[in-house]
Amino acid sequence: MNMPRALRSTPLALTFAIALLGAFLALVVAGGPSALAVNELQGGDKISQKELALRNDMRKLWEDHITWTRLAIISLTTDAPDTSATVGRLLQNQTDLGDAIKPFYGEAAGDELTRLLREHILIAADLIAAARAGDQAAVAAEQARWRANADQIAAFLNAANPRSWKFREMQEMLYEHLNLTTSEVVARLQGDWDADVAAYDKIHLQALEMADELSTGIVKQFRDRF
Repeated sequence: MNMPRALRSTPLALTFAIALLGAFLALVVAGGPSALAVNELQGGDKISQKELALRNDMRKLWEDHITWTRLAIISLTTDAPDTSATVGRLLQNQTDLGDAIKPFYGEAAGDELTRLLREHILIAADLIAAARAGDQAAVAAEQARWRANADQIAAFLNAANPRSWKFREMQEMLYEHLNLTTSEVVARLQGDWDADVAAYDKIHLQALEMADELSTGIVKQFRDRF
């Protein structure tokens, strides 16, 4: 029986594709070159699997940070019944961020970063409460506390990695984070939902930039571990 040429060639092509895939998987399992999974940053720089994992983990933690911050803002501004659970999860994120640096800077440093970040969250909660009450003096006081806390975090990061995490750069990065979070809170309190969504989009991108800045600093300081 004569079959069309295209149909006759299909099993051969499929067999080749399966064989190629099998060879690739075998190479990965065997720990060959593909197992290293060399990846590239946007600039074209190749990175190892360990560096990729660090960068992805750090991005996940900072995305958790701004996601749970947003959910906490919604809960705190509406007296939602999930407020306690949501704020609790947000505070856990600060512990997770502190734990993430312990393999590089030690237990004490990780615990200190957690302390500073938890203070960052608790001040934000006080700021929201003051804003809801319309107490402008309290709002100004909490904003001053918030910036002082950002200064402390910037100083902490600079002390841990003075070459990559310059104090002024860390300070500006954290101030931008505060400003964007403030815009998010104000938009929600005013019921300006378009501005609220736009503020979150901006803070999401900025959080990823912060995560990458921190990951890059760690990789540069501990190059032999990546």
